[in-house]
This record gives sequence, structure tokens and C-alpha cells, in this order.
Amino acid sequence: MASTTLKKVSVNIKLDNGTDGEGNQRTVSVPLGTLSKDSFNADKAIAIIGALEPCLSKTVYSVEKVEVSTITAA
Repeated sequence: MASTTLKKVSVNIKLDNGTDGEGNQRTVSVPLGTLSKDSFNADKAIAIIGALEPCLSKTVYSVEKVEVSTITAA
């Protein structure tokens, strides 16, 4: 059986960048950076983004948590 080991956790803030000519949503990504993989807290990440929001020139469209893991055979 294979196992996974979490190596890195990061957060990307997706900002609303309007729509394209076909009406599809466009976004720009702003990385919040690499966070502690052992003590990541989604509520705290959202609180930080909420505090940053007034400083951003675009509105927050979504927030993505990105995890990088290694997979090894047992």
C-alpha cells in the first residue's frame, strides 16, 4: 500500500479580474505564501485575507489551499 507525506501547504487568493469576450470569469492569483504544514488553520487564513482585502484593488473571488505531498510505495 502506498503512503503520502505532506511536504508543503500554501494559499492562493484568486481575485476577480472581470470576464473575457465569451463571458467566462477571469481571475488573477495572489499567493499568500507557504504556511506551516503542521499548524495550518483555515479560519486564520480567511481572517488574514479578510484583513488584507481593503488593501487589494480587486475583490476576492475565491481562496485555494494548495498541498504538496510525496507518494511512496510501502
